[in-house]
Amino acid sequence: MSLFKCFFISVVLLTLSVIQIPAQVLFSDGFESYTAGGNPLDKNTAGPNSAPNGSGNPWFGPAPPNARVVGTEGGVTPHSGNQMIRGSAPSDLDENWYNLAYRLNSGNAYTGGIEYDWWFYDPLGSGGSDYRDYAALGYYNTAPGNTDYPGTGSLNSSTQIQRLSLGAYNPSGYDSTVYQARVVGATDGLNGGGWFNLSVTRSVGWHEGRIVVDNANYVSFYIDNMSNPVLTHSAVTTYGYNVLELDTDYGPTGGYFDDVSFSLIPEPGTTALLLCGGLTWLALRRRK
Repeated sequence: MSLFKCFFISVVLLTLSVIQIPAQVLFSDGFESYTAGGNPLDKNTAGPNSAPNGSGNPWFGPAPPNARVVGTEGGVTPHSGNQMIRGSAPSDLDENWYNLAYRLNSGNAYTGGIEYDWWFYDPLGSGGSDYRDYAALGYYNTAPGNTDYPGTGSLNSSTQIQRLSLGAYNPSGYDSTVYQARVVGATDGLNGGGWFNLSVTRSVGWHEGRIVVDNANYVSFYIDNMSNPVLTHSAVTTYGYNVLELDTDYGPTGGYFDDVSFSLIPEPGTTALLLCGGLTWLALRRRK
């Protein structure tokens, strides 16, 4: 066998063995560009982080202020850089959204091959039922495709909705020693409400969360271990995904969020096929 053939076969085998292709990051935010000091993150309220609807700061929320930008406080330092966000007040039900469709996809919802990643700080750990912060990859039919938000900033009048949520929550039947995930519309979760207890034990400190939706509309949830999902489930609805969501101070004790990112996931099979096809063409050309 010629040296070229050995090289060709080795490269093909190596290509086919690839199980993970780097994601293409389309958006990331470590909250370093905003004015901290407890100022609202919301663009749709007065303050140093306010911005016109459709440009500048992308984060907005209902009945602001919602999340606030802070530096190190209460013994908690940001996951990276000098700033992070937290809620405004205990049990304040603070929501902030980023309009994916408008900002990144020409007004269209994404349908799959996507990844939402972030870091969250749990202040209570195992048994801390007062901590109820979580993030979500969602769809709201009230989210416009030609600007950031409708009206004054609320998406909560939606009639078509999906929220793929991950973090800490307290639905009926929950276990406060572990984290939870939610798929709106799933009937096999806790009491049919779409929430699931996960196998990851809650602990004080920073944790990485990740939600991945594949091209078959199956969702995988990850906490800390990014190689093995703690739950994989059909996403149930077929609306797509047009917002990133951060939910803070849903309980009496709030935590922190930092280092948010949204990425596209290439299909490994397609990439390998294209590469192998190219290598085959080179091999045939070499024989001439």
